[in-house]
Order: sequence, then C-alpha cells, then structure tokens
Amino acid sequence: MTNGNFKVNLDLDSKKTTHVAVAVFRYGDEFLLARRHTHQHQGGKLEFVGGKIEQSESPISALIREVDEELGLDINDNIITKMGRIWHDYGDKAVYLHVHQVLLTDGQYVDFRDRKIGCDGQEIGFFKKDVVVGQKENFPAANAAILAWLTLPDTITISHELRYFNNKTDWLDCYKNLPKNSTLLVRTKDTVNEDLLRSLMALRTDLRLVISLEDWLKIKDNQGIDLDQIVAIRLTHHELMNIDLSELNLAHLPIIASCHDLDSLTKVNELAKSHPVMAVLLSPVKPTATHPDAPALGWKVFEELAEVSDVPVIGLGGLSPDDLPDAHDHGAVAVAGIREFL
Repeated sequence: MTNGNFKVNLDLDSKKTTHVAVAVFRYGDEFLLARRHTHQHQGGKLEFVGGKIEQSESPISALIREVDEELGLDINDNIITKMGRIWHDYGDKAVYLHVHQVLLTDGQYVDFRDRKIGCDGQEIGFFKKDVVVGQKENFPAANAAILAWLTLPDTITISHELRYFNNKTDWLDCYKNLPKNSTLLVRTKDTVNEDLLRSLMALRTDLRLVISLEDWLKIKDNQGIDLDQIVAIRLTHHELMNIDLSELNLAHLPIIASCHDLDSLTKVNELAKSHPVMAVLLSPVKPTATHPDAPALGWKVFEELAEVSDVPVIGLGGLSPDDLPDAHDHGAVAVAGIREFL
C-alpha cells in the first residue's frame, strides 16, 4: 500500500468543494463498479466506489472506511496505488477526487463476482475494461479522466533509437514481434520517421503507439497514417518545461510527460488543468545503461515525488516487468523500459 499522508485542503477554493476518495477496483481486466441511487447527485450513473473525505481523514483512510461501509470489504491489506487527483465543477457543486487503484485478491474477486447489491442497496457488478472505457456517457463527467487512465497498460516498451540498428528493416523486425496489443513508445529521434511509422502501423495494426511531439507535428496531417493507433504524445522534460502547448494543435490526444524532479511534476499538474494528461514517466528509478552518470532516484525518493503528481505515474529507469509489484508499492501504476521489455 502506498502512503496515505497526503494532506487534504478541504478549503480548496471559495466554492464549496467536496473531497472524495475513489477506489478503482481492479481484478485483471475487470473493474468493480456501482450505480448511483436515482435520488443522488448524478443519480443513475455508474461510478467507482468511494465517498466523502472527512476533516480528520487522509484520502486512503477515508477510502478504507467508505469501502467497508459501502461494500463490507476490508482493503487494509490490499495493494493501493494513487492514480491521481481531479477537480471538477458541475455548476451546482464542485468535487475533488482522490483516485486510487485497488488490486483485488483472488478471494475477494470470488466473494464479489456474483454479488449484485452493495451494503447501501446500490447495484454493483464487474465490467470488462473495454466496456468501462467505452461508456463515458454513463459516468459522472468528473470520471472522464479516470476512464482515460484505465487505458494505461501495466508495461510500456520504449524503442531503441534507429542508430542502435544497422537499418530501418532491422528496427522494424525488432518491434513487429511485440506481444499483441502492446504499447510502444517510439523513440527514433535521429531521422524523419513518417515512412517508418507507416510501415510499423501497417504491420501491426493492434499496437498502441506513443510518439514524440516532433513526430506528431510531422504526421498529423498525413492522410496515409491511421492516427487512431496513436494513443498519446510524449513530451521530453525539456519540452514540458519550455514549450507553450496552447500554441500547438494536439487535437484530442493526451500527453505522457517525462519528469525527473519536483519542478517538472508541478508543471504537469498545471498542464493537466487545461489538457488531458495520461501519465508521467518518472525517472530514473535505478541506474541505467543509457544514462550511467544520471543520479538514480531510488524507490524512496520516487515514492515521495509520485505522491505530488495529480496524474498516474509510470516508473522508468533500470526496471523490468518484474519490478511492477515494487512500483505499485511506491506509487506507480506501471513500468516502462527498453531492453528488458522486449
């Protein structure tokens, strides 16, 4: 469980704002949801289980209490990872959601998979991920960012630069064999990449691609490229800190930003108020072969920085897919890398 010591400012702004602890219950690719009573605000909508944070509570302590009250489920020993924080103004009221992923155990899933009613008489049930993310209109508007966050995979493969290979064919041969529906962050910054991207997307229509801002600006008007395969634009640390994104046409695409410190995370939090941000790549967790002289954060500092982020955090730097449990324990929802992720 990640630490729950984040201090909630219950007087966030002049408008009455309700702070809410939200549990994104996950078991594999299934999510446990509830339906709001018709007499409630946003009545009849699907929702992630949770409730109001009281003055004396941290978000996680409120989450544990609310889940026990609403479902009769004890999550004290579950893996709980902060996903992010969302402020939303409905006009008649404002909410500030403190969103956490809760991984259900095998036993909890067996206990709840056939239950239809929660402790408050609300409808509950499990839904497949593709069903959940495709029902944006059936959730309160404040949940839109959560649905986007659910599309994040547990692992992201980052490509080698082209100069690592003898030619473009060798590069394509390497990445065309990724597992089905993999997410690939394409890093080929030493050449113009339109033809290369088109070739990869033609070979693997199932791949979910994260591309650089530079590549996006080159291909966004190219009619020969299926832009639906591009799920996010990656900003480097330098781009994040120096570019005015309001001047760019990023369409609907969310951003994944590279962060190394408190200043960059603060910048992302500001950016997330005006543009969809899917996640941050926080690095380096451990020493890396590509940047051997860069000081590693280590898991302790990583966790402290991850707590600052208002969007999901992906661990990067010297990691492998086997590090995912440690990443969850220290505030990351996913891990990414190059060599160990092929």
